[in-house]
Amino acid sequence: MSDNSENERNREGSFWENGRSIGDLPFSTHVMAQERKDIIKLALGLDIKDVRTYAGYRGDLLVEITASDLDILKKIQGWADNMEMKTVLKENPMTMIHELFCITEDEDVYALVEPE
Repeated sequence: MSDNSENERNREGSFWENGRSIGDLPFSTHVMAQERKDIIKLALGLDIKDVRTYAGYRGDLLVEITASDLDILKKIQGWADNMEMKTVLKENPMTMIHELFCITEDEDVYALVEPE
């Protein structure tokens, strides 16, 4: 049996999407927007707990930054505001862990929505 046919047989029984290995799955050709890269770089230089980026349910792209020092998040919020990002700061005085959401719109997602 050839190596190619054995590899195909092994891939068919795998748990990957439609029996394909990870190397055969589609990937995004889009790159992260520069303002999101910049806000992450700025945040990583400060005393933060966590940073993550993801797409919201309405197509917005979010950078979520978590810290216990509220002043640090307010500083990052000022930078994000200067970059014309929308921001939401959630304060939690009980746990002393605060969250800053820096939001940008994904033009590709909004372009798919038909205007009413």
